[in-house]
Amino acid sequence: MKIYVAMPTDERSRSFFTKENTAFLESLGEVTWYNCPDKLASETLRDALEDVDVCVAGWGSPRFDEFTLQKANKLKLIAYTAGSISAVVSDEMYARGIRIVSGNEGFARVVAEGTLAQMMFMLRHFAKYEMRVCHWKDASYYNESLWDQRIGIVGYGATSRNLINMLKQFDAKIKLFSRHMTPEQAAELGVEKASLEEIFSTCRVISLNTAKSPENHHLVNDELLSLMEQDAILVNTARGDLIDEDALAKHLQSGHIRAALDVYAAEPPRDDHPFWNIPADRLHLMPHMAGPTIDQRPACAQMVFEDIQRLQNGEALKHEITASRSKTMTK
Repeated sequence: MKIYVAMPTDERSRSFFTKENTAFLESLGEVTWYNCPDKLASETLRDALEDVDVCVAGWGSPRFDEFTLQKANKLKLIAYTAGSISAVVSDEMYARGIRIVSGNEGFARVVAEGTLAQMMFMLRHFAKYEMRVCHWKDASYYNESLWDQRIGIVGYGATSRNLINMLKQFDAKIKLFSRHMTPEQAAELGVEKASLEEIFSTCRVISLNTAKSPENHHLVNDELLSLMEQDAILVNTARGDLIDEDALAKHLQSGHIRAALDVYAAEPPRDDHPFWNIPADRLHLMPHMAGPTIDQRPACAQMVFEDIQRLQNGEALKHEITASRSKTMTK
């Protein structure tokens, strides 16, 4: 089996590889590496794919479109070490019967963990009561727990599934908005299917975990934000495009709600963005790092490397992303 690693040798790409998972990958066949720190050009990938059975790809790899696949006479599988595959897949790839596996499950569980951490940070008012800020609490201090909390989750995918499992450990009362799930399927998960309006008007903490898509652009608007109860918390570890940021800034500045954000419409936000002037106890800003944490990137790569072995052995692939599923992932 011939394997081509179509990832630049920069620091970000190297973080997916360890001595152990590299040895595992090289045990599966004849491995050729793109030994260059620069982003891989489509022409370079096109020429490299001739006679290759498996291509290991990741952040910075070109799209596997008609041009790139011109010489891919034997390509059977793309092993994508990152999460959402929308940046690399094409209709041509699927039409040729080329399959793709992704580290999405590994990404999702770590993003869910990051989301949980943001919820707890905001509920406990950690920014407000950090001692270099307040010196010491007074008798009027107030904080909240995740236990028995009313949680709303917008969107259902791998991150939401992992987050729901985590929140169940706190006996949280979970409401879920999903366009594709029936109330019966939600009940099987131990959650209640609800409309966006119901979630925003009844939940203490709301987490956005849906994909970026044209229909989800500014899904969270002024009307929905106006429904939130006083001091309710909005957490976004999905995509910044989901929120009308001007409307959110207005509600934060008024003292109506609080928020924890990991993602933004433009990254980083422009220097004159109103978010910068909102106090840290009302708005917690993180620079798009909910997941995957650096230490978990090799585990994500190992997931897809093991699927290469399954392909070799004629076994079912564990982390395959079908054409229909790919259309529901972040664009």
